[in-house]
Amino acid sequence: MRVKSAVDWWVGLLIWFTIVISISTLFLVPESERGVTFLIVAPVVALMLWIYFGTYYELKVDHLYCRSGPLVARIPYCAIKSARLTSNPISSMALSLRRIEITYVSKSIFGGLVYISPPDREGFLRELKQRCSRL
Repeated sequence: MRVKSAVDWWVGLLIWFTIVISISTLFLVPESERGVTFLIVAPVVALMLWIYFGTYYELKVDHLYCRSGPLVARIPYCAIKSARLTSNPISSMALSLRRIEITYVSKSIFGGLVYISPPDREGFLRELKQRCSRL
């Protein structure tokens, strides 16, 4: 089961505003500086588009796969300690404030907690609970 992230209107607006402003700078700088500006703008625009179109969550056979642009989390179902509905605004792999907070056992200093925002939070949580015996 694979679902794209829900996107709050203001998050979408912020991403698209960043893209438009970044691209418009190419037309505002002197022609002699456009090459350098393009080298800065192109990765920013690519990253914003990758995050906007490439944020999704997938319930695989043995793990939850979360992707937000270049960021990836593979969380084995057996490592998940809890999952609950939340609206915590902390930065995460979610493009909406209507989120699911998932805590899990991780040896990484960056792991242990992830926020995701599937469009149907309750349905996704039910599916996750069917796959995770600890919940």
